[in-house]
Amino acid sequence: MSYVDSLLSATSGSSASSTTSSSTSGLGMDAFLQLLVTQLQYQDPLDPMDDKEFVAELAQFSSLEQLTEINSGIEGLSTLSQEQQMIGAVNFIGKTIEANGTAVNVEDGAATSVTFTLPEDAATCLVNVLDSAGSIVRTVDLGATTAGEVEFKWDGKDYDGNAVDDGQYQVAVTATNADGDVMKVSSTMTGTVEGIQQVSGSYYLDIGGGRYVAFTDITNVVSDTTTTEENS
Repeated sequence: MSYVDSLLSATSGSSASSTTSSSTSGLGMDAFLQLLVTQLQYQDPLDPMDDKEFVAELAQFSSLEQLTEINSGIEGLSTLSQEQQMIGAVNFIGKTIEANGTAVNVEDGAATSVTFTLPEDAATCLVNVLDSAGSIVRTVDLGATTAGEVEFKWDGKDYDGNAVDDGQYQVAVTATNADGDVMKVSSTMTGTVEGIQQVSGSYYLDIGGGRYVAFTDITNVVSDTTTTEENS
């Protein structure tokens, strides 16, 4: 153990006042330099510090300084990234977009649509509509369905033909091919961006009905709905 390490325990009492707000697992640059200077002041003149040990401790200080600068740079990049996300999100307001997702919003009995893509012709295709509790409220049998994009428009009714409560629902598509194998089906939803919301440092686009999408889930910008009749 180096002399600096031994001084750490000896000087912990004097430095406690500067660290009462939070405990740290390592030395900061100022504390490290203070210990190094203290070591030089109190070394035994008849037995001075070994030059190799001194050089090694200077190297430790240099490494600590570099790591501190790198950490500051990373924090700066994170802040810049969040600002760019916010600017990008604002530019989407008023635009109609398509994004990966399975959410369906029901308002006044009318449901938003979901488009799913079949990689090949399906022998069977079932669309289950689930409520917020995960219970199936309706199953729609589309039968044999051709490969490609399929728009599903739910009528907003349950098994008994009653209109469901307004709110958000999810769709789950189960399709099989001619061999009876279950196919992987991707789904997208469409909506007009009404605003943005920040969650854990990331921005999400509000496309109405409690539906939020991340930038990485956007698949297409369908149109810009901000154009008014004055421009037509």
